[in-house]
Amino acid sequence: MQDLIQFLTVAEELARKAGEICLDLQNNLGDIKYKSAKDVVTIADVTSEKLIVDGLRAAFPTHSIRTEEAGVIEGADPRYRWIIDPVDGTVNFSRGIPLWGISIALHFEGKPLVAVVNLPKLGEMFTAAVGQGTKLNGKPVHVSRESDPTHAIVSNGDFNVGDVSKINAQNSRNFAAEAETFQRVKCLGSAVIEGCFTACGRLDCFVMTMSYPWDIAAIALLVEEAGGRSTHIDGSQMQFVDAEQVVFSNGLLHETLVRTLFGL
Repeated sequence: MQDLIQFLTVAEELARKAGEICLDLQNNLGDIKYKSAKDVVTIADVTSEKLIVDGLRAAFPTHSIRTEEAGVIEGADPRYRWIIDPVDGTVNFSRGIPLWGISIALHFEGKPLVAVVNLPKLGEMFTAAVGQGTKLNGKPVHVSRESDPTHAIVSNGDFNVGDVSKINAQNSRNFAAEAETFQRVKCLGSAVIEGCFTACGRLDCFVMTMSYPWDIAAIALLVEEAGGRSTHIDGSQMQFVDAEQVVFSNGLLHETLVRTLFGL
């Protein structure tokens, strides 16, 4: 297995460069295109993705890559797969809301190995490598130690994603159940924001009713290396597949969260 430090260094540098480009482009986006009725894509998504893909292919030419916009780019050694979200929280980004980020993760044989999330508007870079903990701007962070759900904050993923009628109905049920159990329920509109905030203890739990691998590939490792848990919505092992329902927590509240979502 290649050097974790090398993987992390390359990913962090590419995330930083992509962040600089996105910050510059945010002030001059031009026309915003729609991939579907309510799902946007901007020039920043495309430009950021190309920079990251080109950088990874130059550094690790045998690795495969999966991105939100370009799909899968197969490499000679598919055991290594980089999973990229060039701008997570694109709707936030397109409206000038500072809650968005750039996510780069490396998985080895389907399991997270390295994770980098850059939150350019917040000036925060989250990094993790398996077995080495999670860092924020180079300093170790940890999930919250809150064990009382009535003092805990949970965030829930967006409405109007995926199978809209199904997801919206499920989110509505989630919000109602979560509000009964937890202190506050939020919806911040960016999986990488909510995952990073869980990893550093700003949130206690995060529920994503509709995810794709690029949404969660990095934050799963960030949360776990910070001492938390990342699982399928029923508590089983996360699979990193399309349309997966997932939950993240500080670990102490994980079972409570799962029971709440299933009405147990």
